[in-house]
Amino acid sequence: MSDLTHVTYCGLYCRLCSNLARIPQQSSALQETLRKEGWEHFGQYCVSNFKEFWAALGELSRTGMTCKSCRGGCGDPDCSIRECARERNMELCSSCSEYPCEHITDLARRYPNLIPDGRRQQEIGLDRWIQEQEDRYESGFCYADIRYST
Repeated sequence: MSDLTHVTYCGLYCRLCSNLARIPQQSSALQETLRKEGWEHFGQYCVSNFKEFWAALGELSRTGMTCKSCRGGCGDPDCSIRECARERNMELCSSCSEYPCEHITDLARRYPNLIPDGRRQQEIGLDRWIQEQEDRYESGFCYADIRYST
């Protein structure tokens, strides 16, 4: 059985989300830069709510360690795709005979690679597809690079 920890029901790969692929690293880098410049000691005198900002920056830098992933409830708690997949007892929407359904095509308006990735997963199998997503992650790819705003 494939490890679905980072595979969403809709077919996105959690490690390609900026919440895992970029924000923790960038938050850590900013906090380290500020620390080197002494901001953790005097920032509160220069910027209102600096203590809260510093704490939030610390939390953001740990996001990669604390993310619950889609299957753990990350994202919209009322996600219609997650609800539908669970109701149909599907691990992946791409396994459904109705793929791509209206839920998926709606989401694909923001993620142009969603449906092609689902078709690719169907074609090569889940294990190879996960490896391809890991390769994307290692290359620095992130959905934010291609995501559309709607």
